[in-house]
Amino acid sequence: MKTYFGKQSENIDIFVKENGKIRKLTHIVRHSPTGFQFGYGGSGPADTALSILTDCIGRDVANAFYQKFKFEFVAGWKDSFEITAKEIRDWLKPELSERNCNE
Repeated sequence: MKTYFGKQSENIDIFVKENGKIRKLTHIVRHSPTGFQFGYGGSGPADTALSILTDCIGRDVANAFYQKFKFEFVAGWKDSFEITAKEIRDWLKPELSERNCNE
């Protein structure tokens, strides 16, 4: 199972732990060319949300939900965070179900 984690520092890197291996999360630049951020609702946290969701569940779903994920999760993270892919998928289940019913 994937786990995403990060810590506030001068330059924020976000990591993915999977199958005992750790790698840096790829920054998908859409709003913040200066990199990842979290703990508020701005551009850096938007890229954090987009990058995590894209890695976890793919670009199409990430594009639809990253702003909501940012406000419900990323903006509230303080000095450090850890979230599992399962937690993300569990959060998305009702979102995707509601979306499919409304289409």
